[in-house]
Amino acid sequence: MGKEPFVYNPVDKLFHLEPIDQRTVAGFTSRNEGVSRAPYNETNLGLHVGDDHDDVISNRERLSAKLGVNLDDFVYCEQVHNNIVQKVTTNERGLGTKSMESVVSHADGLYTRDEQVVLATLYADCVPLLFTGDRGTIVGTAHAGWKGTAGNIGGELVRQWIESENVDVTSIHAYVGPSIGKEKYVVDDRVIDQLKVVLPSDVTTWNRVSDGQYELDLKLTNALLIEQAGVPRNQITVSRYCTASEPDLFYSHRRDGSKTGRMAAYIMRSSGS
Repeated sequence: MGKEPFVYNPVDKLFHLEPIDQRTVAGFTSRNEGVSRAPYNETNLGLHVGDDHDDVISNRERLSAKLGVNLDDFVYCEQVHNNIVQKVTTNERGLGTKSMESVVSHADGLYTRDEQVVLATLYADCVPLLFTGDRGTIVGTAHAGWKGTAGNIGGELVRQWIESENVDVTSIHAYVGPSIGKEKYVVDDRVIDQLKVVLPSDVTTWNRVSDGQYELDLKLTNALLIEQAGVPRNQITVSRYCTASEPDLFYSHRRDGSKTGRMAAYIMRSSGS
């Protein structure tokens, strides 16, 4: 599904996404060049994982500076592993930037038509989904762990754009970001049974490795569900980066356990070119 869409820049330590239009700024952070101390070193952006609050805010301010925006231009959502997608506007800027209490609640996805609103979702193995549509006049992001994937959060965002925003589905471009790879992600029958409900009966995105244990390709699963929602296959691009395999670049919950940091996927409409 195309070449690697997320290109690492060793200068700013970000994975830059180059979408089809020129008015979208998007990408994915690495764990490098921040102020968080072990075990969260260095650029933890999650306020909910036990890291020092001021260190997280400092890391978020550094990201803002790299993108040329203000910290309060960001919007974060609660991320409770559901499939709820929420539209936000300039009025919601700043939600979740400095405290968990102010996040967009009960949502794992965000989208906007407004410029200078930076949508951000956080990761340590789950799948980041980034979207542009209508020639970059609408952008979105969705957090897809296995529960969000089973709830088809990517397809839900596409559905909302079609039904509520009158977006032409053939104008949508989707990007599946760095996340845990198939070889590092073993799940059980409970997960597979729920994925069978949303995938076509003749499609499997997993390999059985032992009794009741399966290697699951969560990135491919999301790409297929987005295609099933109507986005053209040649407009869906999947990253080859595995968060669990590259500890120098990424945090990983599967690899490191609960005491680890979070990267961010971000996307915004820019007023510049």
